[in-house]
Amino acid sequence: MRKIIGCGNLLLKDEGIGVHLIEYLRRVDLPADVELVDAACGGFDIMPHLDNVKKVVIVDAMQAGGKAGQIYKFGLDDFSTDTPPNISLHDISLKDVLLLSQKLAPLPEITIFGIEPKEMKWGMELTPELEIVLPRLAELVIKEIKNA
Repeated sequence: MRKIIGCGNLLLKDEGIGVHLIEYLRRVDLPADVELVDAACGGFDIMPHLDNVKKVVIVDAMQAGGKAGQIYKFGLDDFSTDTPPNISLHDISLKDVLLLSQKLAPLPEITIFGIEPKEMKWGMELTPELEIVLPRLAELVIKEIKNA
């Protein structure tokens, strides 16, 4: 089993990129063992999706100071495990979820795609800068999940 997990808040424009990608991929012919997961705002809800899978690709908005629509790709090795997660039941980051999950059980192979947002304010549509990136993002995610 392989999973593509899209994270994001659909009510905050580009913050919902991961969920928009999952909806885009529902119209694509994927291998039978690939499950699409709409993880909404993520958090602890991601943890059960990391069990008993070979490969996971996670997609979320990521503010890293780049150009709107820029795609970043990284893996677990890019996270430091030297410091404990900063856990709050109300606000937990993807990094914290993965670090905590790693302490509880071995993790599958995980690749994360972060997309630089342009706007994260009220609205359910992506900005044109992210809408135009969606097909390329889908290609990258499909290529990554197929390489498992």
